[in-house]
Amino acid sequence: MPRRSLVALALLPLALACTTSGGDDEVGTTATDTATDTADTTSASESNGESAESNSESTSATDTSTATDTGTATDTSTATDTGTDTTGSTDTSTDTSSDTSTESTDTGMMMPSEIEVVITADNAYGFGYGTVDLIDNYYGGIENVTAGQIFNCGEGPELYMIPAEVAENATHLYIIAWADSSVTQGVLGRFRRLGGFGGFGEAVLTGDMGWEVCATGIDYQPGSGGPPLAQVNQLIGSCNTDALNPATTSVGWVDEVGTQFGAVAVGEDNTTPYNNGPQPGNEFPITCQMVMPPETHWMWFNWDPQNVIWPQTSPFLWPGGGGNPDHQFLIFRLAADLIPEPQ
Repeated sequence: MPRRSLVALALLPLALACTTSGGDDEVGTTATDTATDTADTTSASESNGESAESNSESTSATDTSTATDTGTATDTSTATDTGTDTTGSTDTSTDTSSDTSTESTDTGMMMPSEIEVVITADNAYGFGYGTVDLIDNYYGGIENVTAGQIFNCGEGPELYMIPAEVAENATHLYIIAWADSSVTQGVLGRFRRLGGFGGFGEAVLTGDMGWEVCATGIDYQPGSGGPPLAQVNQLIGSCNTDALNPATTSVGWVDEVGTQFGAVAVGEDNTTPYNNGPQPGNEFPITCQMVMPPETHWMWFNWDPQNVIWPQTSPFLWPGGGGNPDHQFLIFRLAADLIPEPQ
């Protein structure tokens, strides 16, 4: 599966080999197992022909796999012994030491660490970090057009390593999502920080409590490249002030409880096998469990929570008809104070 290390807003993928295969989707299923392990910079296309975007409205990315282990330690000691003997004696000594490292300070506080992101969508996504008013750092623009590119190991979920400083001053995590007008739609992902001992802190998952969504009512189809960052940020402002059209949007931000204009939809986790095709309560096949944890839940927007009640009926299934009935594209966000610290 592709792995990306993003430094200075560039996407740097590293493919990992997996063996799970996905289910059927509206276009077809392909599966490619790839494995790449290199420290050299390479330029390559994604298996789905798409490149991840980073930093505002860039539509190109350099794929690089890097591994860096940096440690800095300083230990300084000074000792002075001075004696003077006249009618008495004086003994003065000074012993100072300092010990610093990239992992901690003398107060015991943990330094910021990288964030690992694994994410996929039916059909397209981007994600980023920012404030309540805008996204400062944006990654993605991934548009999947086959089932394999959504679900399969090797070509499905993408893996990113986000530098610590990108999210250090952010107050919100954002996911941008859009889909085709066919069969199923949803986003699935995990975000977690590296801990102080090389492990990971508690994970943040799609479907966790605290997510909000704003349905913008502006329809982008896969292959379009999706909304530019300037438009996303403009609409975040409109969502903050409940300024969107109630006939075609969620008006503003809504959570899982929702309003008459919509709600966050939380669906099945990543443990339910496909049962002969998509149906309410079982819309998706299992997504590459080599990288996507089983407790992750599919997430989307419910445009009619009074009548579309999952799992009896499903906001993850295309409702049919003309226009943009599910009010895409979608902006999801989670406040940073709901994101657990590394353990």
